[in-house]
Amino acid sequence: MKKKKIFCVMFILLLVMIVLVGCEEAENDIGLVDGDVSLESQLIDDLVYTNQFNSDIEMEIFWEFSQDEEELYMVLKSPASGWLAIGFEPTNRMADAKIIIAGFENETFLLEEHYGTAATGHDIIEETYIEKATGERDEDLSRAEFVIPLTGDSRYDLSAGEVYTIILGYHSSSDNFVQRHTQRTTIELEL
Repeated sequence: MKKKKIFCVMFILLLVMIVLVGCEEAENDIGLVDGDVSLESQLIDDLVYTNQFNSDIEMEIFWEFSQDEEELYMVLKSPASGWLAIGFEPTNRMADAKIIIAGFENETFLLEEHYGTAATGHDIIEETYIEKATGERDEDLSRAEFVIPLTGDSRYDLSAGEVYTIILGYHSSSDNFVQRHTQRTTIELEL
């Protein structure tokens, strides 16, 4: 009888473990990191990105706040060979979004900061807030890494643990920043 009770307890524990693992895998299917997914920074020594989101347009975001939360380190990856962009806190599609757009001109990495002027329009801003940026590309992947300052007179008001409306977009082949996106999406993301 004692062996039967031990077997039943072991069986129940096994079922609980299977359910918990299944729940963890379900979380990962929506883009959360399980601890095994990471990306090394190209800009900051010894930084490994541990936060990741995979969007429905196959664009990935990796991010990490500095220890003092004065900077936000971010990587964007798109499955294309054109520009890629992220925008924070739009009010109507692109309107009022603080947009960061990156691409290449003659193999030179470019990054611009734009402002959403209308639901379907944006313009470059005169000020430069992002001073550290780099990128790379091959025929089916574009990658941009940059450091967003969060203190002083920064235009970016982002905090760890807060949820933000974010727009993502990319062009499949063009690096003309005014060329309409090939893919776009809007997400809610806890940074």
